[in-house]
Amino acid sequence: MEARTLELVFPSHANPMGNAFGGFVVGLMDKVGSYAAVRRAKKPVVTVAIGRVEFKVPIKVGDLLEVVARVERVGRTSLTVQVEVYKERFVGSKDRALATRGELVYVAVDEEGRPVPVDS
Repeated sequence: MEARTLELVFPSHANPMGNAFGGFVVGLMDKVGSYAAVRRAKKPVVTVAIGRVEFKVPIKVGDLLEVVARVERVGRTSLTVQVEVYKERFVGSKDRALATRGELVYVAVDEEGRPVPVDS
């Protein structure tokens, strides 16, 4: 199962050097990762772990980001999602590069927030 979205980097998402804040990028990864997990689980999910996140190249103000999340593993109640963030200039060059990648783990929950099984 997969989910993806596009996001433009604005000055409010960046430090004084014009680089996107890591927390902004990780927040996008968590959001889109949860979309993929919910689509696969067909239930609400909560984030339980964010694994190694690699910032491979800088993301600048004006970059268009494509966030792609894919469910890689499904456990009894958990889903492991690989998330990749690609960047390209919104105006000008259309060179696309993998900027960030990470692995996130979600757990399917019921209305009270208790873990529930994910159908296989």
